[in-house]
Amino acid sequence: MDRGTGGLLLTSIASTRRARAGEYVVILVAIAGAWLFWSEYGQLATLSWWYDRAAFAQTTAALPKPDYDLDSLPWQVATPHLFERHPGRAVLVTDGQPYAYQAFATLNTNRAAAADYQFDVDVESGGVTIGLLQGGTWIATSSSARAGAFTGSNSTLLGYSRSLTLVIANNNPAGESRAVVKSLRLYLRR
Repeated sequence: MDRGTGGLLLTSIASTRRARAGEYVVILVAIAGAWLFWSEYGQLATLSWWYDRAAFAQTTAALPKPDYDLDSLPWQVATPHLFERHPGRAVLVTDGQPYAYQAFATLNTNRAAAADYQFDVDVESGGVTIGLLQGGTWIATSSSARAGAFTGSNSTLLGYSRSLTLVIANNNPAGESRAVVKSLRLYLRR
């Protein structure tokens, strides 16, 4: 009888462990499912945010007062033949390097989560790219490879870096570009 009781006790412990193992598997599957759902939801939410934000910026003539505009940006130049600023306007003549950065402004993001920019440029010849860099990587760009009016806007989420660089670059594989920047507004959003 002792042998039978001991056998029952061991059988009882083993079946309890198997039952608990099943509970652990259910818990692990639930956690994996929640993680998978959340990661996909996060990507869709980000995509939806960007689409709504870009559409709003394009349909609105002017957003509220910008954090920076053409006159208040701390411009630096790389290698343009000419970067001449006047109140409310800038004239840019690039050098012959295709796609080279010409003028840029590096700013502190002040923990902003997103950035929007709007611009109005008359490209007289060649082409121009206006965009945002963070950590040396393009995070938003708008480009025109032909002469004429170049007006638009763009939005992007920002990474954890504390700085952001607004760049005007040459977008002409054949060489020099000429453009008049009539307005450029940057909005940092928390």
